[in-house]
Amino acid sequence: MGVSGFFGAFMAEKAERERHLKDMEEATKNRVDPIHYDAARFVVYYVALIDGLSPALTATISLTPFILAAIKIISISNAYFASLALSMASLFLLGIYLGRIAKENGWLYGVAMIAVGVLTALIIFLIQLFLGG
Repeated sequence: MGVSGFFGAFMAEKAERERHLKDMEEATKNRVDPIHYDAARFVVYYVALIDGLSPALTATISLTPFILAAIKIISISNAYFASLALSMASLFLLGIYLGRIAKENGWLYGVAMIAVGVLTALIIFLIQLFLGG
């Protein structure tokens, strides 16, 4: 997911920035300050890095208990509960962050993110139950 996120964001952001620069060139008759090209290049890599690292870090947080179970530090049943707790905590903290960005109630956003996570897990479970065998 990290590699896919990085390259997907890189390509989309690069196309968007190139289009923006071409629009600026047309509007200014090719008198665009070179700093705009440098900024566009920086933003492409910055956005791609964030889009690539986000799912990789999130997956690492959720998988860490299973890694600990694989090396016999905790039991597999404890790994399930720890992974669930870490996943829910991550979703809740993300919701609080998004709530603050929106200048809304962070706790409400946190609960909403958990609800979305539970709904997603339920959909995946049902798909596996009926289609995955």
